[in-house]
Amino acid sequence: MIGEANMKNLCVFLMLLLASSLLANAQNVELNGGYAHISGDGGLDGFNIGAAVWFTHRVSIGAAYETGWDSSHLGAFELTSTGIIISKSHLQDFVIGPRIFFPGAFKSKDKHIARLLPFGEAQFGVSHLSSRLENPVAMISQSASDNAFTWLLGGGADYRFSGHWYGRANVDLERTHFSDTGQSRLRFVLGVVYTFGDREKQEAAAAKRKAEEEAAAEAKRKADEEAAAEAAAEAKRKAEEEAAAEAKRKADEQAAEAKRKADEQAAAEAKRKADEEAAAAAQLELAKHELRARLLENFNRVLPTTDTPRGLVIDMGDVLFDTGKSTLRPEGREDLAKISGIIINYPKLRLTIEGHTDSSGKPELNRRLSAQRAAAVLDYLVKQGLNPGSLSGQGLGENNPVADNSTAEGRQRNRRVEIIVSGEILGTPIGGK
Repeated sequence: MIGEANMKNLCVFLMLLLASSLLANAQNVELNGGYAHISGDGGLDGFNIGAAVWFTHRVSIGAAYETGWDSSHLGAFELTSTGIIISKSHLQDFVIGPRIFFPGAFKSKDKHIARLLPFGEAQFGVSHLSSRLENPVAMISQSASDNAFTWLLGGGADYRFSGHWYGRANVDLERTHFSDTGQSRLRFVLGVVYTFGDREKQEAAAAKRKAEEEAAAEAKRKADEEAAAEAAAEAKRKAEEEAAAEAKRKADEQAAEAKRKADEQAAAEAKRKADEEAAAAAQLELAKHELRARLLENFNRVLPTTDTPRGLVIDMGDVLFDTGKSTLRPEGREDLAKISGIIINYPKLRLTIEGHTDSSGKPELNRRLSAQRAAAVLDYLVKQGLNPGSLSGQGLGENNPVADNSTAEGRQRNRRVEIIVSGEILGTPIGGK
């Protein structure tokens, strides 16, 4: 048997468990409480407290704790045979179950009736009854208690006072099963409800959504009717056009035959010219590829060179400059002299010199050093006889690394000057990506 103290502890625990879950979704939570009365002889009077979670504007799951006392006879929960008087009864219920609302059930222009929100409910749980058993004949008085399964079925209505406050009245058939027998009584509750979310706005939003759906359905029906009418008109127009087209086709066949012969002759001439131009273009493209491969091979004999979509990229490593400076070392000048000796034979080539550094030092100093090194290479190439108009240079600092700056090897690879050789004669547009 579960004692009264254990029953209270169980109720408190379940209420705390419910409250913790309600806080996670407070906008859909309500709290309620009020006066409760259970019929039967003198009846039981007490209070009811509870909470509920709203899943939609129509459906919620509610839980309630209810307690009531009576100092008179209570035949409704008789625990012994006839002749024993049951007094000072104390009944406690803990129930939980769904509550379904019917917004808009009262169609009325009266604002007070419009605020009524009827509902039906079914709840299930456990009851604990403690009483005094008195035998007037034997002059014996003792306490007794019992636990039972309980279910409720009924309904009621809420009356909206404001966006968050409601009054609630409901009547339920309460069925308990003390001592393996069932007892049925009516349960009346009158109380107030506070909702954390604004149910009025939720109901208005649901009504608006329903109206919009109905309007959309009506608009679709009208659109379908208009589309069907347009399709019939289009079919008629198409039939008329096909008849006119057939007449025109016959008239055009003779003229088309004459034109076809003339077009065939013109097409044959155009194809001959196109074939000649394609052959010349293929020959030119082959010459570009051959020149590109020859220059790649010659550049690689001097400095590491890579064929990229931007053009042929010649990599001047950091070792060809004095440390931390833009001064070319003798071996660097020698390599540039060889490169310029190759390029000077192809005046249509374009050169872009880009300076790069690692991430050591301040970004502004790195950008300045990379620009100075690019300028040093450009000036030297001009001195070697290359056209200044075909050269351009810029310093990119540490912005375009090709290796990991966290290692010494990676930083050395990032300290470089690249010469990008491009031009139409290589099949690479100037500045091509």
